[in-house]
Amino acid sequence: MQHALIIDENMVVSRYLEERLSDYGFTSFSHAWTEDQAMLAARRRRPDLVIVGDSIEEGSGVNAARRISERYGVPALLVTTNSDEAKKALPPGAELGGPFLLDEVRVAVASATLN
Repeated sequence: MQHALIIDENMVVSRYLEERLSDYGFTSFSHAWTEDQAMLAARRRRPDLVIVGDSIEEGSGVNAARRISERYGVPALLVTTNSDEAKKALPPGAELGGPFLLDEVRVAVASATLN
């Protein structure tokens, strides 16, 4: 069973990502809208993949994904609707796959699971 943590405040985007990930074999999901919620969700159930969307309500989705990835050794991907803006928002040295455009989810998941 593959479990994904989706960190994004936009429910439409989150549901789209969940549907795509279901197509690729993921069977369970956690959703977070803040950095703290993301960390709590990962403690409750270790994800096999973390996906960060464009924005969250509080904190940094990128920071949460980095921390979760380091703690649990799981891949983290940045999936966005605007890769130029996402690249500007990444802190120096950010170690996330991407940014991948929303319609590149299949490529993003393949790259994360092959590494």
